[in-house]
Amino acid sequence: MPTKKRLTKQHIKRAHIIDSTKEHNPLLDYLAKHHPQTISEERLNLDALSQALGFSPSSMQGYGLSFIGKPLANALYSTPTTKELKELDPKHSQNIIIKGDNLHALKLLKSAYDGKIKMIYIDPPYDTKNEKFIYDDNFVKEYQKLLIELDLLKLDSNGKVLEKSEVLHFLTNPSGDKAHSGWLSFMLPRLKLARDLLKDDGVIFISIDDNEQANLKILCDEIFGEENFVSDIVWNSVSSVLKQSKHIRKEHEYILVYAKNKDSLVFSKLENTMKFENPDNDPKGEWFSSNAAAANQNKDDNKFSIQLPNGDECIRNWKFSYSEFINGEVDLYFKDGNVPRLKIYKSDYSVLSKIQASILSGFGSLTSAKTEIELLLGNKELFDTPKPVNLVKHLLKISTNTGGGGGRYSA
Repeated sequence: MPTKKRLTKQHIKRAHIIDSTKEHNPLLDYLAKHHPQTISEERLNLDALSQALGFSPSSMQGYGLSFIGKPLANALYSTPTTKELKELDPKHSQNIIIKGDNLHALKLLKSAYDGKIKMIYIDPPYDTKNEKFIYDDNFVKEYQKLLIELDLLKLDSNGKVLEKSEVLHFLTNPSGDKAHSGWLSFMLPRLKLARDLLKDDGVIFISIDDNEQANLKILCDEIFGEENFVSDIVWNSVSSVLKQSKHIRKEHEYILVYAKNKDSLVFSKLENTMKFENPDNDPKGEWFSSNAAAANQNKDDNKFSIQLPNGDECIRNWKFSYSEFINGEVDLYFKDGNVPRLKIYKSDYSVLSKIQASILSGFGSLTSAKTEIELLLGNKELFDTPKPVNLVKHLLKISTNTGGGGGRYSA
């Protein structure tokens, strides 16, 4: 087994000192290849570099998520809003759509619905190349007082910008737009406000893909608490049309699920949708049949021969063991007198089907969602990753008793 290379002072000493802003920096290439933890968002992580060199940290800190702009993001959460809601349509509705910055909208909602929302579903930006997460000049102007208090901005005697801190320069520069820090700074205050809105038995569902799923999980652990993590649902988001891929074909997205208080959270039981019958008057009751053969026929775990009613032998890798079969623990139905199928009884299936599984299929796809958008608004390209109505309906159904008391702040 090859030994892991350890970064030493000699590596630094032998390296040529060159302009780090240019491409093909051999020292940067070495660190990225052999010690990738020392490079984060194209910046040097000094703590990670010190550990790689073998230096002991002067103080130990607990596990946590750090990113550029985190203190500012926390301050944005606690800063009161000066915005007001203006009703565009005098006719009232049971539902409300708020147009504008959802950070201000969440703060306005908190004033009236703090701790009163049963379920929140959000479909935030996925931090792709099409998304923008930099703070523009309007942001600097609006939050000028806060930025000065955080020592991120300095003004001259005339009130003009004299100096931006390195952090603020990063967050207001297009180069920061491509970094994870910009996205995390965007998400943190909004997720904290969402937590405030939830009832004690409330739950939040967050759609996300591979771009930020890992970071979002850590951020939510911090905001909601690791103990309130419920599940990371895998949603089958593609249609039956197979797309080519260079490596692994992507067929899913994630839905992170967190509770305000997991001990108080109760999901609604799912309804059985299978059709049960009892054509052979089985004393065990109604049943439906499932393929008795295992999906993977390349294995020999449970491969043996079963004699069919017509006398033929059928050899397969079955879903049950040989001992279960000969001991009468398996109930088979021979379709058309020959094909063996496994009986699934209503009494057994009801127990298993009442709980939501961690894999969701059959609730539409990205393609069907775009078709829904096109039928409603006449343009299916308004959103990169729209979600089908049936998916959101299902999440509402399992998390609320009446289908009400829910909210969505990313649309």
